[in-house]
Amino acid sequence: MIASSSLPLGYLIAGPLADRVFEPLMATDGLLAKSVGQIIGVGPGRGIGLIFMIMGASSVLTTVVAYWYPRLRLVEDELPPARDELR
Repeated sequence: MIASSSLPLGYLIAGPLADRVFEPLMATDGLLAKSVGQIIGVGPGRGIGLIFMIMGASSVLTTVVAYWYPRLRLVEDELPPARDELR
C-alpha cells in the first residue's frame, strides 16, 4: 500500500528530475560524460536511461537486503494461518 501510494509522487518528480538534473549531467560536456557516459553513452535520452538504471539497481539492492533479513524472509512461517471468512 505504501509503495502504491507513492507512485503518483514518483510520476510527478521523474520528468523534471530527468530534464533538469540527469539530462544535463549526461550531455556531451556534462559532469558524468567521462565516467558513466563512457558506459551508456551521452546525448539526448541518456538522462532518463540513467534514472532507469539507478532505480533498477536500487530495486535489486532492496530485494537482496530484504532477503538477508530472516524475519521478513520467513514471515509465512511466523504468522498464524488466516481464517477463511467467506464460507
